[in-house]
Amino acid sequence: MPEGVSLALVQCPGWGRECPPTALACLSAYARREGFGVACFDLNNSLRERAPELRAMWDDKDQYSFWENPSQLEELLRRGGGLVDEFVDKVLATGARFIGFSTHTTSYLVSLELARRLKKKDPACVILFGGPQCARSQAALRFAEEPCVDAVVVGEGEQTLVEILRGGLKPMPGLVLRWEGRVRDCGDCEPIADLDSLPLPDYSDFAEDMRAGRYNSPARLDIFESRGCVRSCHFCSEWQFWRSFRAMSGERMFAEASAQVLRYPRVNRFYFIGSLVNGSIGSLERFCDLVIASDLRIRWQGQAIVNPAMDDRLLGKMARAGCEWLGFGIESGSEDLRARMNKKFTNENAFATLRAAHRAGIRAQINVMFGLPTETRRDFEETLRFLARVRPHIETVLASQSFAVIDKGTAPHAHPERFGVSDQDHHLYWTSNEGENDYAERSRRYEEFCRVAIALGVPEVSGVLREKPDKWRLLGEHALYRRDWRGAVRALRRALRREPGDEGLRAGLARAREELRPAAAAA
Repeated sequence: MPEGVSLALVQCPGWGRECPPTALACLSAYARREGFGVACFDLNNSLRERAPELRAMWDDKDQYSFWENPSQLEELLRRGGGLVDEFVDKVLATGARFIGFSTHTTSYLVSLELARRLKKKDPACVILFGGPQCARSQAALRFAEEPCVDAVVVGEGEQTLVEILRGGLKPMPGLVLRWEGRVRDCGDCEPIADLDSLPLPDYSDFAEDMRAGRYNSPARLDIFESRGCVRSCHFCSEWQFWRSFRAMSGERMFAEASAQVLRYPRVNRFYFIGSLVNGSIGSLERFCDLVIASDLRIRWQGQAIVNPAMDDRLLGKMARAGCEWLGFGIESGSEDLRARMNKKFTNENAFATLRAAHRAGIRAQINVMFGLPTETRRDFEETLRFLARVRPHIETVLASQSFAVIDKGTAPHAHPERFGVSDQDHHLYWTSNEGENDYAERSRRYEEFCRVAIALGVPEVSGVLREKPDKWRLLGEHALYRRDWRGAVRALRRALRREPGDEGLRAGLARAREELRPAAAAA
């Protein structure tokens, strides 16, 4: 078996801090089972500790756009520069030839910067990028062109990662890489069919931070109980990333929870981080039966779909087994719009499920989007009415602050004519309904929804806000994209009142003013 550390795995900011990064725990466990030495590093947690004046960027989920702003991240890394350089040295000191980054929309910019610094200090190290941001519909091909990235793992990474550790970096299923002077897509690796065959996630590299209470929820760990989704909503790219739905058995779910509680006595709460905890009703119910029959005292949460099987009987059993919270992807109160998005359930189904959860004592959240392709004003008003109807049975609302995005590979992107969509290549600033549904209109609908929600007593959390922190920045960037120079000036000036030192905003404002000069001179 190989000796020493072969692989270093890194989680960069920004990422959640409820508990240690589950992806790294899963990947390291798989590689270690195959005999390879692994070292995991949580720069996300370490950098937050080093930059206390910026902790709100981690702790306030409404500040998510901070992590997609290069100028703001440059300032963050400047403040934490000493730590970042120490971190580079620490990773290289492991002697690992391969260094892998788990990337997301919010973490890829810092991941790229750290990869550049690692390559500069040790050009021989092999940098691998993986995670959701490495889907082909996201940034896989772009990452593969980066000089600091040697290869991109697309899809689930366990098998591909171990093949690289065994045989070195070369074309193989599951990789996009530069090879013989060009970027080469090697196709997909076969998904792992039996999730029960996976080893338990290994959190040993994070044990010190766990003992010291350096995560927001010291009693929590995550369980990745399923991959993929049983549905195929037109606006969603996640089900495509995983290619097929697979779920752990109830026995495996129970075994994992039991083992982690035994290994980490402080842990008694779990979040099921698959797309949906109820994709396999049989596995879910078996898990509940095992918990109830045992002396395992845990609390747990997860995301769920509306399903008639989620009735008083099952939800009551889930509550007895420790379920305390569920988030439901409602997205819209319009049945017609949901049907156009291939999300097919009735409002009566949803109401009955939410009411049953409430009766069982399970706190419920509904997730809502604004301005999905083809959404009309009438569709939106149905969402407002639905909110009022279900308010007595829900605790919170997750109001999407990106309103509705169009990811590459989704149906609205691949077939824009079917949805009346234009500018589909911009995930935020696309339009539909002959321009009626644009980013500015989606912003207005979001704000109207928030006003109604607050009036109904919905807590001001999870995106339900009186004003989005990045409202004027994004409206200004939208105006620049549309070449609406006057609108850009108005919005960016307001954004600068909130962020007076932001160089990106200043550059955008200067550009808009420059574009307006010829018109002003002509007048």
